[in-house]
Amino acid sequence: MFQGALRQISKDEGKMHHWDEPCLLMPPPAYWFDEHWDVARASRLHDTVYDLVPLDHPRRSVTLPFMHDRKWLGANGDWIAAADHRGCQWCLVNVYTERHIPLPSPPDPKIGHGVTYQPATKDWLYYLCWSRAINLLKIVICQVPTKGGRYADYKLIALFDKRIFYLEGGGDWRMLKNPTPEQIVPAFCDAIELGGQVFAVDEIRGWTYCWDTPNENPMSMFVIPPPVVDDQQYAWFLAPTADGKRLMIILTVNNIGIANAEVPPDIPYAANGLQLRQYPPVATYVFEQDPISLFVAARAGDFHWRQVNSLGDHSLFLGLNYPIIANLKKRESKAPDGTLVPFMRKNCVYTAYRKYLHNQYPKILRCNLQPDEGETVGVISLPRDSWGSVRQAAMWFKPALNIARSVLPLKKH
Repeated sequence: MFQGALRQISKDEGKMHHWDEPCLLMPPPAYWFDEHWDVARASRLHDTVYDLVPLDHPRRSVTLPFMHDRKWLGANGDWIAAADHRGCQWCLVNVYTERHIPLPSPPDPKIGHGVTYQPATKDWLYYLCWSRAINLLKIVICQVPTKGGRYADYKLIALFDKRIFYLEGGGDWRMLKNPTPEQIVPAFCDAIELGGQVFAVDEIRGWTYCWDTPNENPMSMFVIPPPVVDDQQYAWFLAPTADGKRLMIILTVNNIGIANAEVPPDIPYAANGLQLRQYPPVATYVFEQDPISLFVAARAGDFHWRQVNSLGDHSLFLGLNYPIIANLKKRESKAPDGTLVPFMRKNCVYTAYRKYLHNQYPKILRCNLQPDEGETVGVISLPRDSWGSVRQAAMWFKPALNIARSVLPLKKH
């Protein structure tokens, strides 16, 4: 369970609705800067103490004892996928009960390639027999283990940039075959499972790969063309709709910035200590598909993405975690005076890091799907990752308020 300096949330604090909203789970500020690996090993504080940061309220310190000597690779609900620092032992852990579920060995032996450690990047690279490296991006927890399923009913995706593996509880990792010609090397950046089908999106081409997981028939594997084709470079994400019935693809610009390399100043946010910035508006699109009709469309070669112009009272929180679709009915979609805060709003897309280690863009974006004219993009600015950094990537986490009242001790900074 979370451990903190306080044994319970006060009666008044327990009424605060922000603990029912997505927060950022990330290392404390002291560990956001360069720290040589040998120095980091001398103090294990950063391995177990983290910050839980509501977007408009004071952050809290939480202790995760099970993260000692581990890195998180992904999360869904109360569960975190983690690996030891050598990358050889993977597991699922419940953040409240600390129930630990060992996972089968990482899938590198399954396709006959080795593994090597890169000291400069603190990363494990998996090498195929023809010496082409593939990198682990994250573990997608598609279905969490449950007591009713004897904690063996989980479903996971090991997402590498050029390979994708699938695991059902009690089985072994299974590599999903590439449905495209061998000479086309995919560049996966996100994946989910929906209705028994695995979907993965290619960050270079915008293609969405689809596999019918119970079926090895090549006819059940196909590629969906992107909903937008232009010269813009996008960051691509996948998510289910709020009702869990349709597949969404989300596009935001990949490299947000300002002409002539002008960087806007950081604006300290007194509510939680985050540093905010305002950037010019960027294009953000959401499209959806009905998975049931995809196989019919695949046979006809006729795919049609439907654009979603509004998320209504919901907002999307995307990144290393499994997509969170939060109902923010009590929130506004815009600030009454046009300012950056409150930072939590409905009808917005929030994006964070997509990789468990290499944080290519050290910014967390809030993009309104229905922005006013001239409305800027809200950005949480975090220190840039670097060669010597050992910190974890920040990710979205939604505390369970009914559990938090009894087992989530929180301490104000």
